[in-house]
Amino acid sequence: MARSLGVSLAEAYPQVAAMWLQERNGGLTPAKATPKMQVAVWWRCAAGHEWQENISNRTALPKWKGGDVAACRECVGYKVSYTCPDCGHSAMVTPEAAAKKHGRCWKCQQERWQANEKRLKKELSTAAKAAAGRAGKLLDTVPVPDGVPAPLVTEWRWWAAKHLQGAIAAEEKMGREGRTEEMLARVTEMAARLLPTKEEAGHAAAHGGVLRLLDQAHWAEGWLHQLTGRAARRVDKDALENTAWLLGEILAAWSQRAAEAVAADRAKGHEAPSTADVTRVLTQVVLSFKDELVRDSPLAPHTRAYKELRLPVVPDGKGRYGRADVVIWIPGGPNFVIEIDSAPNPASAEKLVFARDAGAFPLWVRLGKGGIEKIDGVMVLDIRDAVRGVLDAGAE
Repeated sequence: MARSLGVSLAEAYPQVAAMWLQERNGGLTPAKATPKMQVAVWWRCAAGHEWQENISNRTALPKWKGGDVAACRECVGYKVSYTCPDCGHSAMVTPEAAAKKHGRCWKCQQERWQANEKRLKKELSTAAKAAAGRAGKLLDTVPVPDGVPAPLVTEWRWWAAKHLQGAIAAEEKMGREGRTEEMLARVTEMAARLLPTKEEAGHAAAHGGVLRLLDQAHWAEGWLHQLTGRAARRVDKDALENTAWLLGEILAAWSQRAAEAVAADRAKGHEAPSTADVTRVLTQVVLSFKDELVRDSPLAPHTRAYKELRLPVVPDGKGRYGRADVVIWIPGGPNFVIEIDSAPNPASAEKLVFARDAGAFPLWVRLGKGGIEKIDGVMVLDIRDAVRGVLDAGAE
């Protein structure tokens, strides 16, 4: 019989249609269905076996059917019904699979693995917390070279303690003997080469702009400045102003589009955005600023924009290195270090002053309440009115 597009299952495969279990298939019938439909429906053979399967599978003719397109897997012995003794679930499986006599079906076995994994993670977490004292004592025995900045030592102790506590917990709960000794050797090795060399920082500054320290991404140009102690030449004032103007234009265009989108959403009953929501979106806009900086330039494919790169500067009152909101790295050119704040933030001022002294373009985007501090060599973009327009568009 010719099989043509649009011919119903009842016309093309009457022997298959005869096994259609109508009471479980709703309004779909063999007269409405086509042979190649990717729809799972219920079937019942003459022996009373019931199963669910795609229509397209039923009209296919694999080898196991022996030339009978309407063959039932169970009737021909291709698959048999097997009930797992532990979970009680039944399924159609091959005779080979049934012979293995699995106690649980695949779904129940997965759920059991997941439950065991969750339990183990909880036990490991509890054991790791309890191992804090022992890990601290082990770290006290590890020598740290002279001249390593105290904040970097703090970062190392935090990193090392976390890994040592995990190793101790793995020994206690998972029987992994020697894990603590292995980890102690690793953290000792890390301590010995904790401070990056000028060569490492220089290579990272020239190739991508990121220096990896203790599994953290650091601003390489900042570390190069810190290690060499050389006073970098500040970027030209006119270049800094032109860059700020370009970013300001981008932010102004964004704020207009954002205000229109927010107003439209509010008309549909959606919630108004918060200042935090605006800040998150604004960060993405600033990250895209790199595309404007190198538009139509051969440097475009190689330019990178990063969020939250650490800087080798510790803001007052903090114990760990600060992080720049956005750093844009362009091969062969000064970096762009950008802070985004909705309120006065002395820490941002300190980071931007460091970036200025390291020879970067320091830009401070301010969008919230509070006074704006003027800093020599740091360009401030006041977009408070623009952001207020976005928030006002979402007001009732």
